[in-house]
Amino acid sequence: MADGRLTSEEVAGLTDNLTAYDDELVLKTGLSLKEIAICSIEANGEKAKQAINSNKIAVIRITSGLGVIENFAEAVKGILSHIGASVFITGKSDVAGLAEAIEKGCDIAFLADDKRFVAINFTLKKVVDNTEATARGYVLALEAMVKGLKLRDVLVIGGAGRVGRNAVLCLKKRGAKVAVFDPVYDSISFFKGHDICVENNLDQALKKYKTVLDASPAKDIIHLKHITPETFIAAPGIPVGLTGEALLAVKERLIHDVLQIGVATMLVQAVIE
Repeated sequence: MADGRLTSEEVAGLTDNLTAYDDELVLKTGLSLKEIAICSIEANGEKAKQAINSNKIAVIRITSGLGVIENFAEAVKGILSHIGASVFITGKSDVAGLAEAIEKGCDIAFLADDKRFVAINFTLKKVVDNTEATARGYVLALEAMVKGLKLRDVLVIGGAGRVGRNAVLCLKKRGAKVAVFDPVYDSISFFKGHDICVENNLDQALKKYKTVLDASPAKDIIHLKHITPETFIAAPGIPVGLTGEALLAVKERLIHDVLQIGVATMLVQAVIE
């Protein structure tokens, strides 16, 4: 989930398609959803799986601000259950829901309002934010799909956003040569002097870079003319920024979902000390 508010329609039916989604991930990256989450934080696989299985997770509905997104809690529960966690949704919401979660012995709580979506590990006193987890998970998925990021040119669209900034850091850590575009040009000026190329024309940049991480919430910014047989895209942005024609042309080399990678990675980050 990248810097945009989901709709109930976007998460409806998500849990019914998790097996097919996982199969598609394996075809594209060689890794399952759980494996992407574990590898993204370079955790020991067996230790991470044991931690996932041994923690009790609560999902709490929050009604503040714009209110509850219908089907959101069920989608989060479904993703966590799919990767092996023991999960329940509290009957009550807000503070009453948090109290209920603790009274029922939960170790970790997942909850979201208009500003943040977090996982809180009460034992470790640890808070994991979805924006960082989403960036980590998508960078790892992109790395697996292209068979390595070291010295690879990667364009990050929406680099000034919370997911975009974290993605830039993750890409640099994995040895990529990073370029950044954001329509608010001044907001990415801080990247200058940090061995990061700042692009100011998206159309020209998309013609230059074949590996793209789109963390922007903008629609229809990647067109068919930008897609080649060598194009690979990881797109955590909501909604996906590709036109219909571009989406069809690159679908076999595209990583995109509304919650799955971010939520799975949140859990792995939350359970590992």
